Amino acid sequence: MTLDANILLSRGSFNLDASVTVAAGETLAVLGPNGSGKSTMLSVIAGLLVPDGGIIAVNGRVLTEVPKSGAGRMTVVPAHRRRIGLLGQDPLLFPHLTALDNVAFGLRAQGLNAAEARGRAAEWIAAVGMSSFADRRPTALSGGQQQRVAIARVLATEPDVLLFDEPMAALDVQNASLIRTLLRECLTARVSAGSDRQSAALPATIVVTHDVVDAMVLADRVAIVEHGRIIDVGEVSRVLGQPANLFAATLVGLNLLHGIVETPQLVRMPDGSGVVSANLVPPVGSEVSVAFPPSAVTVRRVGHDPAANSWPATVGLLEPGVRGIRVTFRGDTVVAEATAAELLEHDISPDDRVTASVDPAFVTVYPRRVESAVS
Repeated sequence: MTLDANILLSRGSFNLDASVTVAAGETLAVLGPNGSGKSTMLSVIAGLLVPDGGIIAVNGRVLTEVPKSGAGRMTVVPAHRRRIGLLGQDPLLFPHLTALDNVAFGLRAQGLNAAEARGRAAEWIAAVGMSSFADRRPTALSGGQQQRVAIARVLATEPDVLLFDEPMAALDVQNASLIRTLLRECLTARVSAGSDRQSAALPATIVVTHDVVDAMVLADRVAIVEHGRIIDVGEVSRVLGQPANLFAATLVGLNLLHGIVETPQLVRMPDGSGVVSANLVPPVGSEVSVAFPPSAVTVRRVGHDPAANSWPATVGLLEPGVRGIRVTFRGDTVVAEATAAELLEHDISPDDRVTASVDPAFVTVYPRRVESAVS
């Protein structure tokens, strides 16, 4: 089922203006900082919030339509009649029902008799590896087990649209990894089943997350949301490999700058500094983004012979990094990463005046993407 959503919503000083299309059988990961509008977008699609304007439709069936002018007919299909499955951080299982009966509940609500609902629920309980715990109530299950049951419950009803709002956020690392793998298997299995079903009947899926691993494991495409607008969307490798904004760059561990190509190898920044790249650069005059990993940034005390792409800086903080120690600089978004041995060798400490430089071999330059509509 293809989801088309165009949403306009204002709450105080916050404005959400987002359009999204997700094809049948496709999974779109939505990433953005806190307060950017990700969860609000899901709530509108699910029917929990009524927007100020826009339209939401699934395979042409209008679920929400609010004329922008405020005049004309308004359509708002209640949440329970939308055939949309929503799963968040909290499994929200019924405490008085067993795991099996929690999964069967949605099927009973769809009109199945008790025997048939429990039979299908048992199949889904087995699919998420919870058969041994089918007769237990939620209080007797761990957080990861409860989330497995919640996944089975939302998938058992075969919704037209699946919405996942940070379903791994409340889990520890091990359980998050297991649930992520389980979701991928379930979503892939449903897509694979398309050979026996009409492809249009497959669900469209949106996964809201803060974790780049979720996007890499689960998604076909990624959308980046900032200040209530979708600023970039596309294949995972492009959106995350060539980030459009600092949030996306930080997620994947890259430094990001913007400038204009001045020569076939030199990009000039707004502050007048320049960055040289040993890699392919877009045509002269192009607005571009410049990305490089923190590990490509070296930090030396003032007095060393400066290399290409060097600038004076003051060390801010030394913090644990992914592969060593993360070095921040005062008044600068660029960060470096080095081993403890390297920093000790050059006697680098907070507040030191240093020369930072970037290896041109690790500098990637690509056309700058500002805002783009989701399609």
